[in-house]
Amino acid sequence: MNTVTRLKGAHAQRQRGAVAITFALSLLVLFGFMALVFDLGRTYVVRTELQNAADAAALAGAKDLNQKLTGITTAIATVIAIGPKNETKFSFKGNAAIDITVDMISVGSCPDDVCMVPVSSITTDGQAADKTFLKVYIPSGGLATFFAGIAGNATTRTYGRAVAGYYLKEITPIGICAIDPATAGGRRPVAGGLPDELTEFGFRRGIAYDLMELGPLVANSTPFLLNPIDVYPGPPCDNNHSSASYARNFICAGTSASIVSAPSWAFGSTGMSWGPVRDALNSRFDDFGGGANACDPTSAPPDVNVKQYTVPGGTGAGPAGNPRDWTQEGANDYPTQQSITIDSATHKPVPAPTIGQYGALWSYSRAVQAVGTVPNATAGAAFALSDWENLYGTGLAADTSATGYPASPPIPPFPVGTLAAPYNTLSGNKYFTAPNPSHPGKRDRRVLNVAIVDCAASSGNNCNAKIRIIGVGRFFMQTKAVNPSSIYAEFDGLVNPIPSFEIRLYR
Repeated sequence: MNTVTRLKGAHAQRQRGAVAITFALSLLVLFGFMALVFDLGRTYVVRTELQNAADAAALAGAKDLNQKLTGITTAIATVIAIGPKNETKFSFKGNAAIDITVDMISVGSCPDDVCMVPVSSITTDGQAADKTFLKVYIPSGGLATFFAGIAGNATTRTYGRAVAGYYLKEITPIGICAIDPATAGGRRPVAGGLPDELTEFGFRRGIAYDLMELGPLVANSTPFLLNPIDVYPGPPCDNNHSSASYARNFICAGTSASIVSAPSWAFGSTGMSWGPVRDALNSRFDDFGGGANACDPTSAPPDVNVKQYTVPGGTGAGPAGNPRDWTQEGANDYPTQQSITIDSATHKPVPAPTIGQYGALWSYSRAVQAVGTVPNATAGAAFALSDWENLYGTGLAADTSATGYPASPPIPPFPVGTLAAPYNTLSGNKYFTAPNPSHPGKRDRRVLNVAIVDCAASSGNNCNAKIRIIGVGRFFMQTKAVNPSSIYAEFDGLVNPIPSFEIRLYR
């Protein structure tokens, strides 16, 4: 064999060695892609199967939660029964019914993990009283791999996880003193031979009040901050649930679980820390603040209309859209203050000595006629704009010109029968401002359902305060909550019956 032949043979051997190495490396890459396609794809399919089962089980079980131990027991049975109605076709068990056991179920007072406890730990009605959310967690177990095992990954794991439930009542955990706690429905005479005006626990529809001036009947009072979770009479309230920081999420959402009905009792709180309360309320105006006090725009969206209805400042007329645009035709004098004055000694509204001191009127609702007898009169027809002078005093007449108070009834999405009002004008920029497009708004988020309290019948302090709830009132926030501490809100009547949240999936 000559030299050339030997060289050619050696070269061929080297080529064969290089091809073998390349082929081996290609196999590793190929098996890697096959692991992605087959093993991870299979894991994804199993995740979807388990998630569908978890969603169905959580929704079905949450419907059984009734704040009683019997509801907990029923929910457990419902969730476990839902499991076999779902199958996993690609899991380690093959085509098998999904098995849900009691250790996969948790319940809580809010949808977050921090609120959840094992369902097996609930053994009394008291423990079940605030449990309105149910979590189902279904682990897959080990899923044997086909190709990833070559790299040492013999199994993969996944899970299905769902939380469903409801905040018991759409009531912001804030309580204000009733002006007239003995009269749920009263009558106030109106000049000009018009029918009497309805008052509800002393509040008049269409008039704004500073809620921060309607606290307990003591000097320098602030409203009650209510314990949003613990249901009276017990078990005893938890101090961990009795702070403004804890109540913040409930104020953000405008919900609570502790006010079951009216009349009823509720636990108080350790005090109204203004910062967290202010920031939580202002989420309704697309102002989410920052840091630990920030609300989540997803669970606490802004209103669809974030226009503030502020009175003219000082001697200036204020920007267009202020109440001066609908209070006086061709004038900029009224109103002279944002809300009606509350006497610091009696905690009652001061009869307005001048027409400008009624505050911003009818930005959301209107005064209504009283029907029936005291103390249980009810709402009749709404008064007209032309009745302002008889309702509020000589010289005060709503501006019904083309540039004044809205004259046309609102169009959908407002319900049929909704009367014209600045808030109900969803066009232009005079009475309407949309939130940031990244934060889709929700109509009536500026309406606070607030507990109305018989302050004389309430007692105690901090967590052990015993608060007498006699009703729930609707109050429309005309402006953001402002420093040093004011919540200007227009009364829109009593809430009856007390509303509840729909059951829905949270995650």
